Amino acid sequence: MMLARQEARDWCDSGIAGVQICSTWTGNDGDGGYLARFQAGARFPKHAHHGWEQILVVAGAIRFNDVELRAGDVLQVQGSDEHEACALEETLLFVAHHGGIDMLEQAP
Repeated sequence: MMLARQEARDWCDSGIAGVQICSTWTGNDGDGGYLARFQAGARFPKHAHHGWEQILVVAGAIRFNDVELRAGDVLQVQGSDEHEACALEETLLFVAHHGGIDMLEQAP
């Protein structure tokens, strides 16, 4: 059992303007989970994963390629699915993933 209390969260800069992350767990071979906080208009560049990625929109609205997601929506992405993300408003995501990530574009 792993517990990550809200008051103990350690938010850090992701290296992408307007996006902060907070790890919730880290496993083997790039597996893990994290929270991502996007400022309105922030863009995560095009990338692909070595395995699956599951994204839950906790709050806000964001677009993955041409798919718009709002609070409560869940998106499952396969490793071969290239995608980018652009926050339509301040957005909080929970992301779980299996495997690492390949950046296909440079961060602005």
